[in-house]
Order: sequence, then C-alpha cells, then structure tokens
Amino acid sequence: MKKLAIVGTGISGLASAYLLRNNFEITLIEKNDYIGGHTHTHYYKKENIHYDSGFIVLNNKNYPNLIKLLKELNVEYQKSDMSFSVVKEDIGYEWAGKNIKTILDIKNIFSLKYLKVLKDIIRFSKICEAKLADEEISLNSFLKNNKFSKEFIELYFFPMCSSIWSSDLNQIENYKACFILDFFKNHGLHNILAKRPIWFTIKNGSNTYIKKILEKTNFNIIKNNKVTIIDQEKKIIKTENNNEYKYDYLILSSHSDETFQLLKNKTFEQNQLLSSVNYQKNKIIIHTDESIMPKNKNNWSSWNFKYQKKQLVLTYWMNLLQNLRCKTNIFVTLNSNEINQEKIIKKIEYSHPIFLKSKKKISELSEKAQGQNNIWFTGAWLGYGFHEDGLNSAINVYNLINVR
Repeated sequence: MKKLAIVGTGISGLASAYLLRNNFEITLIEKNDYIGGHTHTHYYKKENIHYDSGFIVLNNKNYPNLIKLLKELNVEYQKSDMSFSVVKEDIGYEWAGKNIKTILDIKNIFSLKYLKVLKDIIRFSKICEAKLADEEISLNSFLKNNKFSKEFIELYFFPMCSSIWSSDLNQIENYKACFILDFFKNHGLHNILAKRPIWFTIKNGSNTYIKKILEKTNFNIIKNNKVTIIDQEKKIIKTENNNEYKYDYLILSSHSDETFQLLKNKTFEQNQLLSSVNYQKNKIIIHTDESIMPKNKNNWSSWNFKYQKKQLVLTYWMNLLQNLRCKTNIFVTLNSNEINQEKIIKKIEYSHPIFLKSKKKISELSEKAQGQNNIWFTGAWLGYGFHEDGLNSAINVYNLINVR
C-alpha cells in the first residue's frame, strides 16, 4: 500500500486522512501536543464541563458537509446563541443585537449615532445584493465610494467583520470587498430582516468528533514533532526530532505561511499559492474576569467586541455560546491586556488568515498547484477561513487523488 503523509491535524488534515483511510498507509505529523488545530476543547475541572476556544459553532445552511460528517460519526450538537455586542467607551456607546429589548434600548433610540448606524444597515442590505463591478476593490474603498457613515463603519460593520475573521481593523479594511460581501450574503448577515440560520455547538466540546474519527481509524499519529523541511525531490519529511519520513503522496494541511517555509524547491505555482494568504497571531486568554464585558449586563452577548485603539478585543461568553451549565462565567478573549491576572485560566496563541486576495483568485491558484510532485494542499485558508472550508478542501483533494 502506498504511503500518504499528512502534515497538520486540524479539520482539513484529519478529514483528508479519514476520507482516504482505505486507500493508503497514513501517517499524520503534528507539531502540537494535541490533535485538532483550531478544534481545541478544554476541561474545567472545578465544575466538570468542556468548552472550546477555537472552532465553536456551525449551521445547516453554511456547514452542510460538516453536519453530514457529524451525523455519520453520531456526534450530538445543540442550539447555540449568536448575539453580538459593541462597546466604545470613549464615546459612551454600548449596543447589543441580542433581543428587541437591547436593540430598542431607550438610550440608543435617542442617539444620533445609533440612528445613523440603523439607516446605513438598511442601505448596506440593498447595495450588498448587487454584483460588484470591480472584484479587486478593497473594502475601505467600497465603503468610501458608497458614502457609508463613520458611525456605521466603526460601531457596527468593522467590529462584526473583525470579530468574524479575528483580524485587526486596519487589516479588515484592506480585504477585497467582494470577499466580505459574498460571505455576508451567503450567511444572511447583510439583511437584518432576513431569516438567519439556526446555529449549533457540539455537545461536550468540539473535539468529540475528533475522538470519534480516531476510534474508527488506525492512523500512525506523531505529535509534538515539528516538521523542519520537506524535500519534494527526494520525497522526505524531516522533523525537529531528527526523524525522517518517506512518502509517496503528501498532503500539507498546515497554515500556508508555515508550508511556504517548509517546502523546498517550490514550483512557480506552489509559490504563488502559498504566498497568497497572510496570517495574524492572536493571543487568546481563557479567564473568569467579568470586567471585560459590557457594563450593562443586559448587553452581555455571546460575541462581545470592545474597542482598544485599533486592536481587536473580542470576548466570547462561553456560558451563553455553548450552553454551559455552571455557576462560573467563563470567557475567551482575544488580544487584551486588561484582564485580571488572578482570574486567568489559560493562555494560548492562534494564527488566523488575512485575506488580501479574492476567493476566486485563491481558487484559481489552488487549481494550478494541486498535485504537482504528488503534493496537495488543504486548509480553511483556501475558502473563507472556517471549519467547513477546511473540510471542503479535504473533500476536494480526496476527489483529485481518486481521479489519479
């Protein structure tokens, strides 16, 4: 049986292995001490609960293949809550799209800033429906050309985009407008009157599906072993532990910037693809400090955006987001230095993709590079950056390899 090596064990690497389990002798190589990448579940021993800090939610409309996989694995999921709040303390602004009570808060109804936001939300919905004439226009230029108010941009649109992609505000404004608008339309986010999809979260933590996959398979899994070089001419993978692994086929499921550094003797097409997406490192803090949340407790939402200069400070309230049955409020916060050190449970660092090219362009580059020298690429970075995108990239590579 031919040897297939897979570098990276996030959704794209693990799904690739699962789909190709009957075709190859498979070795998975992972730099971390756990399997899963952004599927990262934690255990809070004090109250005997599991919660996540990476991949958390999914829905039927936008995650059809992931839903199908979970059903195949008999993994249970439950309804989640996707409420959102924005706080900008320097102007005394606090808003939550949680329910009719928070949306129609008397303080906001008589606020000119809030009324400007509402007006442009409605206008954005109409403009978003039309096809962009220029697919290369940046989000910043699109917003300026359409004369959206500063209030709409700063108090609603940028916080939402920044929260969705875990990117700084100055990065978001350089995204291609078509990339953002297509995503908003696909997820029904452009129209506040549209029926939104019902969101779900996996019971007992997202790594439940990983456990199920590993129960059904017999992969050779190597953890805590960072790949240092891939020689595609000799078909050899070298790791920091001075180990070498020979392969016949190779799937690279690491982030594209990491893969760029690892893969030697890159072809022109491989080089073009792997340099098409940048990354931003985000510091993740799991904690119990309630001071990071909106002052008005009615505005506490699942997603809570707070301005801290131009830095993204996003806090997930895990109790609401994942239906945690516990007395302690558990939060997952990105990029904040304001959290009480005594209330910190854990610190992590994740890298998130920054999309400066259109999805169409990245797809074109991928199509040209896949399969050269029996090397394939998977990852959420080949789509919009989410779990379904990672799974879809694995399905695509599975089909490409089977054609051969």
